[in-house]
Amino acid sequence: MSGIEQLRPGMIGFGPTGGWGGPPIWLAEIMLRENFEVGDVIAEHVFVVTEVAPWSPGASSVWAVEAMPEGARKVMINDRWTKRFAYVMPPEDYPGQAVDAAAIARAMIGTPYSFASYAALAAWRFGWKTPRLERWIDRRKPGRSTVPGQSPEGMRRHITVPLPVEAICSVLADQAWALTGKQVMPAGTPHQCVTPGALAKALLEMPGAQWLWPE
Repeated sequence: MSGIEQLRPGMIGFGPTGGWGGPPIWLAEIMLRENFEVGDVIAEHVFVVTEVAPWSPGASSVWAVEAMPEGARKVMINDRWTKRFAYVMPPEDYPGQAVDAAAIARAMIGTPYSFASYAALAAWRFGWKTPRLERWIDRRKPGRSTVPGQSPEGMRRHITVPLPVEAICSVLADQAWALTGKQVMPAGTPHQCVTPGALAKALLEMPGAQWLWPE
């Protein structure tokens, strides 16, 4: 057993960026970095585990949704079970909430982000906290999107939620849970004003959050 089988849909993963995105995005990530480090883990990139599928005795393929400039994508993350990554399951407010969070993450596949997303978050982080900027950061797609979820009784149902127009990695992970009704960030944090380091810090301090640290 590799240990990766411990991952479950809805878990949030943290680790290095992997070098994608190009110079503008690298610069933007430096702008937002809050130097959140625990051991070998640096919270530069965030993703949401969405599926754990057994493919042979004692082995599983694990999939996640992660933000990308051209649109969020589904990707296999078996190579991310190393000391450079950490995973956390927020405590559920109702049975099946983690499954709902995974479903919302899948619904955000294709949602892009731009350098402007990073610039706006950096401006907010460094003190330019205006209502106009907050509204821009919290832009939502017209109407509401319906995604499959799970009721507290374990029955399949549908969730209708307002999905973001743009979402960097930390925003995607936060929104996957926030749109189920879970308060992940501290009270008073404006919608979608979430950086990778701030998200990691909030989850590390959250009572009942269960962390996995690959060895």
